[in-house]
Amino acid sequence: MQFVLDIKKNKPLLIWLGISVFCMVFAFIYELFSFGVYSMRMILMFLYPLLLGALPCLILKRQMGRFFNDGILLLTGASLLAGVLEIYGTTSIMTDLMWWMGIIFLFLGLILNKRNIT
Repeated sequence: MQFVLDIKKNKPLLIWLGISVFCMVFAFIYELFSFGVYSMRMILMFLYPLLLGALPCLILKRQMGRFFNDGILLLTGASLLAGVLEIYGTTSIMTDLMWWMGIIFLFLGLILNKRNIT
């Protein structure tokens, strides 16, 4: 009988779940010290690694590739940065650049994964 959580087989899944949990804990602690100001971008930043990282690993039983993973991390970082700046009360053009780079990396990762280049 095979274990459900075989660590060698499911290492990418466990890593993405760990990143999601870290994002949830980080957002919770950050919100505690933000004097009642909150940002939905920061609260929901855990969804990127959960839905784009862990879910494909769970369904496809394999990792998507380097560019796709970098796209997920760019979107998560953009959400974090946008949340911090939103709580602070300002904006930055960097967050828009990070969103677009994350989306480009996701699509590039999907295209290269189809061709099995990465």
